[in-house]
Amino acid sequence: MAQTGSAEQGAPAWRQWLAIGAGLLVSWSWVLLVVYLAPDILGGEATPGIYAAFTLTLYVPLLVFALLAGWIGGTKVLQMGWSPLGWTSAGLVVGAGGLSGALAMSWLSGTVVAGSGATGLTALVLMGFGLTVVQSAMEEVLFRGWLLPVLSQRLGQIAGICGSAILFAGFHLVGGARQPLTLLFITLAGVLFGLLALRSGGILAPVTAHAAWNGSEDTLFGLVPNPGNEMLGSIFDFDLIGNSLWGGNDEGLNASVGVVVVMIAAILPLLVGQRANPLATPSATPA
Repeated sequence: MAQTGSAEQGAPAWRQWLAIGAGLLVSWSWVLLVVYLAPDILGGEATPGIYAAFTLTLYVPLLVFALLAGWIGGTKVLQMGWSPLGWTSAGLVVGAGGLSGALAMSWLSGTVVAGSGATGLTALVLMGFGLTVVQSAMEEVLFRGWLLPVLSQRLGQIAGICGSAILFAGFHLVGGARQPLTLLFITLAGVLFGLLALRSGGILAPVTAHAAWNGSEDTLFGLVPNPGNEMLGSIFDFDLIGNSLWGGNDEGLNASVGVVVVMIAAILPLLVGQRANPLATPSATPA
C-alpha cells in the first residue's frame, strides 16, 4: 500500500533539508504577502466574488509549493493511503463530531445564543463550503502531505508530528490567531491530523477531518466570526456570548476549553494499538 508523502529511495539528506527550508520560506512568504495586501485587494466593499478569488489566491499556491518541495526532496506528496473510503468516513466523523461536541460544551455552559444571520442552504453557502474544502485540503497537503513525512524521515515520527503541528499553529498565527487557547487548540489539531495521516498512510483522513471541522464551524453553525457569520452566509447562526473560556471572545469556539478537550479525546485513541508503517519509508507500490 502507498504511504503518506513517502520519501523516494536515494534522496540525499541535503536535498531534503533544502526542500524543508525552501518550502517553508516560500509558503510563509506567500501567506505574509497576501495577508499584507489583503486590505488593498478586498477594499472596503468586498463582494462574494472578490472574497472567493482572494481565498483561492491565498491557498491554491500552497499545493504548488508542496509539490515543488516534494520534488526537490524526493517526497511523494499526494498519497491516498489505506482503505480510502473507511478513513474518509472516519475523518468526517472526527471533524464534524468533534466540532459539534465542543459546541455542545459551550451550550451547556450557557455561552451559545442564536444569532440573526442564518441564511439557510443557498448557492453562496455552498460556495463557502467549497472554499472551506479547498482551504483545508491545501493546508493538509502542505503540512501533512509534504512537511510531516519529510520531517519524520529526518528527525523521527514524534518530532515530525510535533514539528509540523507547531509550524501549523505558526501558520495560523500569521493569519490572526492570538489567544493562547486558540494556539493550543490549533497545535493539538495539527497533532491529530498528523496521527490520522500516520494511521491511514495518506492525506484523505486529515483532509476530511479538517474540512468537516471547518465546514461545520463556518457553513453549518455560522460560528466564524464571533459574533455574526461570514458574508457568504451559513445554514444556522450561533453566537458565543459570555464566558470567554467557553468561546465568548473575539476568536470564538477556537479559543475555548471545549475544543482542547475534544482534541485530547480524539488524539488519545490514536496513540494506542497497532501503528501503520513509518511515513517516511519508501513506498512499496504507487497510489
